[in-house]
Amino acid sequence: MWHRLITAFLIGLLGLTSGMLLAQPAQAAGCTLTAIVWEGYTDVSFAQKFEQETGCAIKATYAGSSDEMFAKFRTGGGRTYDLISASGDITERLYKAGLVRPIDTSKLENYDSIFSPFQKGDWNSFDGKPYGVTFAWGPNVLLYNTEKVATAPTSWDVLFDPQYAGQITIPDNPMTIADVALWLGKPDPYDLTDTDLAEVKDKLLELRPSIRKFWATAGELANLFQSGEVVLAHAWPLTYTQLIEADYPVGSVNPKGQLTGWTDSWMISKNSRNVDAAYKWIDFILSGEGQKGVMDVTGYSGATELGVEAVGPERAKELFMDDLSLHEEIKMWQSVQNYDKWVQLWNEIRS
Repeated sequence: MWHRLITAFLIGLLGLTSGMLLAQPAQAAGCTLTAIVWEGYTDVSFAQKFEQETGCAIKATYAGSSDEMFAKFRTGGGRTYDLISASGDITERLYKAGLVRPIDTSKLENYDSIFSPFQKGDWNSFDGKPYGVTFAWGPNVLLYNTEKVATAPTSWDVLFDPQYAGQITIPDNPMTIADVALWLGKPDPYDLTDTDLAEVKDKLLELRPSIRKFWATAGELANLFQSGEVVLAHAWPLTYTQLIEADYPVGSVNPKGQLTGWTDSWMISKNSRNVDAAYKWIDFILSGEGQKGVMDVTGYSGATELGVEAVGPERAKELFMDDLSLHEEIKMWQSVQNYDKWVQLWNEIRS
């Protein structure tokens, strides 16, 4: 009798194990999707759900600038990373370098939920084909310590106030040149002549003595505020979110008519070994859960109607997702034709 009970137990255990194996996600065990991204775009708070649903891990490398992102993605002919969260200043570079593949939108169940102006946007579509999928956007904002800067600034001129000398930080990124061009009243900050660049250089040289440090990542910028080294910054909304969560006295303003920003797109490497998994990741980020996850972590604006539903009308209005009015006002990062001169200028300022 006992041997029959033991046999029945073992058969039941075998059946249970088989059922568990059948219940596993369709993706093969050990699948790893690699990506180079801006900080926060693969946060565990929402990425874990994708991994549980697909059985595919997302392994991300953070970049501090678009140039760094492009250089790392290009390494190995685009075989190192499956995905890149490219901003509009490098999407065309990636396309022209032959590093990314056109997007088959039929593989994305949530593609139609993307705001119509963002579908096949000119920042990620080339030769009539989409090469990227827009999922997030936002402005470059002015952050300030509300205890050290009593009155909320209304323009970037506050960075030049002598009382804050040595307590200023700006991004270590040549695209910051576009911001300075706006401060100088240039109508198109991405189409600058040699004369324009000379004026920008003079303005940056004027600001240079007040700069405590050039920051590379949102986390580094948050640390500069928390350590008391800086009180004013040209920043991303992500740092504002991080500092608010840390109960730091921080304010954020969007100086009207003087904003640059970015519209970010997922692009898939032409040499990706995990194309199907890459499409699954993009579709997840376009979903309500994925959009909410990105917005909660970064404070950036989402790009889909599903995201609006997920965060609710009040939060969507705060993020300018109800009418996209802020997006239309921002001078979004885009490809720069004489970018080599921008890099040269920036290196001179940095040194």
